[in-house]
Amino acid sequence: NGNKSVTASFTQIPVTYTLTVTAANGSVTRSPNKTTYNAGETVTLTAVPNSGYTFSGWSGGATGTSNPVTITMNGNKSVTASFTQIPVTYTLAVTAANGSVTRSPNKTTYNAGETVTLTAVPNSGYAFSGWSGSVTGTSNPVTITMNGNKSVTASFTQIPVTYTLTVTAANGSVTRSPNKTTYNAGE
Repeated sequence: NGNKSVTASFTQIPVTYTLTVTAANGSVTRSPNKTTYNAGETVTLTAVPNSGYTFSGWSGGATGTSNPVTITMNGNKSVTASFTQIPVTYTLAVTAANGSVTRSPNKTTYNAGETVTLTAVPNSGYAFSGWSGSVTGTSNPVTITMNGNKSVTASFTQIPVTYTLTVTAANGSVTRSPNKTTYNAGE
């Protein structure tokens, strides 16, 4: 019944994408934290290592070692955060009076599970008599596995100093008490 003008309006359906994040030995926080993301939306990912681990890098939809990292959602994305175990180290305290102890390897700290060979070396006039603390017994050398901080003592016993007594008698005899071949110092 007259000239007409009609306009049809359309609303674009937003394209949405999913973000899958994988992390072993740690976790990843995302901001914003949503199930799906609109095309072009940015997401910040932050890697959080578990105790005893450190963040080592991203792979998949994000790469590099920057933490946090920002990605743009221009498709479905899968991102993996990698973590590396921090080596656990332990100390070995060694005590020795009247001698010394050599260790092989000789280090300030040892990695978990590392073995150390201890050799007791007595000073002159002493003999090795045994281990106490984290290692016991009289084996020398001895091997210890570092599965915690360790403390070891090497004991040494003084070797008795002995002397001979030569008795000479002309026109008679001498008796000695006690009658022995050798005598300890101070006897």
